[in-house]
Amino acid sequence: MKNNDIFLSPKHGLNPSILHCICCGEDYGIALLGKLKGDKEAPKEISQGLCPKCQNVVDQGGALIIEVRDGETGDNPYRTGRLVGVSKNFKEKYHIEHALMYMEKSSFSKVFGNVTFTPK
Repeated sequence: MKNNDIFLSPKHGLNPSILHCICCGEDYGIALLGKLKGDKEAPKEISQGLCPKCQNVVDQGGALIIEVRDGETGDNPYRTGRLVGVSKNFKEKYHIEHALMYMEKSSFSKVFGNVTFTPK
């Protein structure tokens, strides 16, 4: 594909997918995939990238901390649905190295209590 052209699928037209934020899960856009190899139908939903609210936290130098179930490991642990967007000052004070990180539920509750915060 060149010049950002979208080639329509004979079966599926623009072949859209809803984009979900990898951090908060919010819908934030639509991907128009057009004709895919083998003229396959696009997945209805894709988790990719950050929504504008989560991206704003990162752009301001902060971090996104996602609560995961205790004992979870790996690149894509089970998320409980709670997350916190913290400021650059908080990130520096507590030596948080990454803009996106996971924290087990037991630790998350000790640090942030039972309140669910969302990025602004």
